[in-house]
Amino acid sequence: NSKHASGAKDKQATVAEIMKTLQNDIPMRYLHIDETFKFSVGKKELTFRYWQERLVEFTEIEIPVRSKTPWHENFGVDMPDQYWLRIFLGFDRFRIAESDVEPETGIKKSNKQCSLYIYSRMSGRLILRERDSRVRLRLNAGGTEFCQALTVIIDDVDGHLPINPTKQDVVFSNQSQGGETHEENLYAMVRAVVAFYYAHHKKKYGGKKNILTSKISQFVDRELPDGMKSCANCKLTTYKVLFNQTNTNMIRVDHSEGEPGVDTVFRLIPEEKTLKSPGRTARKRKPSSIKKNSNPEAEEELEAANKKRSKKDTKRHSPTGMRSTPRRAAGRPKKYGDDFNDNGQSDSEDTSSEERGDNVKKSKNVGKGCLDLCMSSDDESESRYGKKSRNPKIISPGPKGKDSNEALENRIDELEIENSILKAKTETLQEELKAAKRNIRMLEREIKRAEE
Repeated sequence: NSKHASGAKDKQATVAEIMKTLQNDIPMRYLHIDETFKFSVGKKELTFRYWQERLVEFTEIEIPVRSKTPWHENFGVDMPDQYWLRIFLGFDRFRIAESDVEPETGIKKSNKQCSLYIYSRMSGRLILRERDSRVRLRLNAGGTEFCQALTVIIDDVDGHLPINPTKQDVVFSNQSQGGETHEENLYAMVRAVVAFYYAHHKKKYGGKKNILTSKISQFVDRELPDGMKSCANCKLTTYKVLFNQTNTNMIRVDHSEGEPGVDTVFRLIPEEKTLKSPGRTARKRKPSSIKKNSNPEAEEELEAANKKRSKKDTKRHSPTGMRSTPRRAAGRPKKYGDDFNDNGQSDSEDTSSEERGDNVKKSKNVGKGCLDLCMSSDDESESRYGKKSRNPKIISPGPKGKDSNEALENRIDELEIENSILKAKTETLQEELKAAKRNIRMLEREIKRAEE
């Protein structure tokens, strides 16, 4: 009797555990179940608002995706194979509070990376789930970057993504034409939106990830108001984004306009310190300790000496392009007739109109900083002897200031992404190598046994 009673208790505990798992798991697996449908597991009625209860800064953004044409071909032009896809983003307030160590084994685990969920068709059935999607989306996978329980949800409600017959994975090879291009286009656009969303909220706290983590963790004990709608019917925070193609052949969000939604309950409010941009404070000049000379004659002599010295310095450091005549060689004595030609005119007066025009152009363009008009020594010699001068070389300056810093930061991010991808590939290759070595050992043992 005691054995039967213990067995019955074990069965009841197992059934209760299964029921609890289903009650928590089913709402996560379907995105667009209407409120009019009533579902229950056991005695508990199911509510399909799984992500509304979990995600902080729950946001909706629509992106254009091409199914056959590469995204960089006629970038910014609407193509006939283009469709619009809805992306949901947010920070999981429950996942960020989970422990990084398993209580039973004590093994360290990390469950706070950027996770990807792909839902498809009208009901919004879960097709693909990836706990760490940074490599797939070509995001920076080093350190704690994108590790604040960031959640990315792709809502393929119109069924544009090709899925396998069991509806458990997205298989782009099933597409008749352009499957690889479709996959590349999809993840390139999603990557741009995710990078913008993460940087936007991290910027609220001065770019510090630890402050962002603590702010998200504050919402763990908050309760959701009653009467929440499904994801399709919610008015969430949206961003109208404009995309730009970078020099490194990647997509970046260039401009955005945010519209806060009524149904986005948990919001990250920026700190007051980060709202005010630190401006430069004008430094007060210290009073000069040098006393003015009471003798006015001595002051005039001093000023005259300074003026002469400044004139010498300007002549000494003047650029060669600004000189009317070429510099003479040092130590060469000046002879009569050096400054005059055969016609009795000075070299400075014998300059051609074309050379004068070039000099005028040079003088006008000095200090503008937008174009550098440079002439080679051959061009100068030809214009000096009256021949037609060649067109000046136009050298466009490189990026300056904020643009150069942004370009460098983007390049650093891309290099880090490539580095993380290469690391992941090397790890997979090492695992394959280990498996191959094991197979070789097994084959060697079998050969020895056969020989014996």
